[in-house]
Amino acid sequence: MQNLTDWEQEWSRIQEELRQNSGVRVLRETQGPLLLDAVPPVPGSAGEDVILEPSLYERSVRFSEIGSQWQTVDPYPAVTGEFFLTPLSKAVRENSPGFDDSLYSDEERRIGAELHVIDDAPFTGAGSFGAIRIQPGVMTPEIWFSDHVRGMWLMDIDYGTYMENLRLTRGAFGWQHLFTEAPLDDWDFERTADRIARMLDVLPQVFPDCDYTPLQERGEERL
Repeated sequence: MQNLTDWEQEWSRIQEELRQNSGVRVLRETQGPLLLDAVPPVPGSAGEDVILEPSLYERSVRFSEIGSQWQTVDPYPAVTGEFFLTPLSKAVRENSPGFDDSLYSDEERRIGAELHVIDDAPFTGAGSFGAIRIQPGVMTPEIWFSDHVRGMWLMDIDYGTYMENLRLTRGAFGWQHLFTEAPLDDWDFERTADRIARMLDVLPQVFPDCDYTPLQERGEERL
């Protein structure tokens, strides 16, 4: 595929690396064509209600969709993951996800109406997703994570950092809670904490060329 940015080439490389890695089994994957309109809107341009900091697009892709579902195989302990990216230019134009009245508070639904999904798990059907929060006049949006089981969580990282950590983890389930205030020492989060701890131990073995030190240090703080 021609005219890919360095970041787009990196995500294509990640998919290829997952396919070729003897410690990983890819269950499903997709890579759509490049979107012709996947460019940062210009402030003041007609019909554009959402203007984000242009630098955010440096960590976005133009693929209409790109994602992989995978799991580790013997001899490694079980780690599962999925990433499914929505281009930033597409995400800001799509509708917000639905939030059932019986599962979410009025405040959560109010915030949810401002969320636009940038990364989710349609292959697995896990229901979790990462999203940007679009607010009037805010060019650097908040990042939120919803696991559809334990509620919505504000993350203490920006869009670029989310994407960088998604790249490192390959979407290993639970990594986002390293950057939320979820009480990982509570029994309700025991499974999530175990997943994160296993991820931080296994991924450096499966992907030895990647530096997981920052994530491991974050894990020491959170677990």
